[in-house]
Amino acid sequence: MDAPPLRERAEAALRAQRLHTPAGDNAVEHYLALREREPDAGVAAALAELQPYVLISTEQALAQQQLDEARRLIGLLARMDAQAPALPRLRESLRVAQERADRDEGARIAEAPKPVPAKPAPSSALARTVPPSAPLPAPVVAKAAPPPAPKETTPPAPVVRSAPEPASLPRLLRDAAPRYPLAARNRRIEGRVQVAFTIQPDGSVTDVRTVSAQPEGLFEQAALAAAARWQFEPTPHRVSTTRTLTFRLPPDSKG
Repeated sequence: MDAPPLRERAEAALRAQRLHTPAGDNAVEHYLALREREPDAGVAAALAELQPYVLISTEQALAQQQLDEARRLIGLLARMDAQAPALPRLRESLRVAQERADRDEGARIAEAPKPVPAKPAPSSALARTVPPSAPLPAPVVAKAAPPPAPKETTPPAPVVRSAPEPASLPRLLRDAAPRYPLAARNRRIEGRVQVAFTIQPDGSVTDVRTVSAQPEGLFEQAALAAAARWQFEPTPHRVSTTRTLTFRLPPDSKG
């Protein structure tokens, strides 16, 4: 396909929020095909802006054990940027998840009940030659000794554990403003999204998820994509925290 139709398809998919799904008809794949024909700065910028969305959706697919979808998205991310820092971690997570799924499937098959072959019935001639068995004596049931009386014990003293002090939040080194969704901009809607995330020891952000959104269904994906691009200062341990992103239209667009 020529470059102009590809560009139109990519922009149409972007307007319709088909960022990386469905497979074969989404903005990422159309921009990748366009990059092969016209590797200009606009295409590179569009793919760079879409990359956090692919990253977040990959992590969500892994968390939900949607391994086929995670594998497809990792392939897309590798085509967008073969040197993406998250690729080794995502591939390792996929490998571990696939091994776990294979083990679970093997255990399920091993624990499935096996059919027991039926024993052949004795022939009538053999049945006539076998004398009836003598009645068995009634079993002797031994009387169980009464249980010993419970000993009085002193209840254990309650254990009081002090809660760990909250870890200090590392300093934010690189912020990333969220992309204002086109649907919200056209309808002049403002809002806010609270996201929860984990800061890794190297300062990168993972496990990004939405805590609340007002209104719902408009700004969540943009907030998640922005959070994935944040970079904090290195920390000796993981830190889980939250942050609220506010979406406000510029004053000149509210008229």
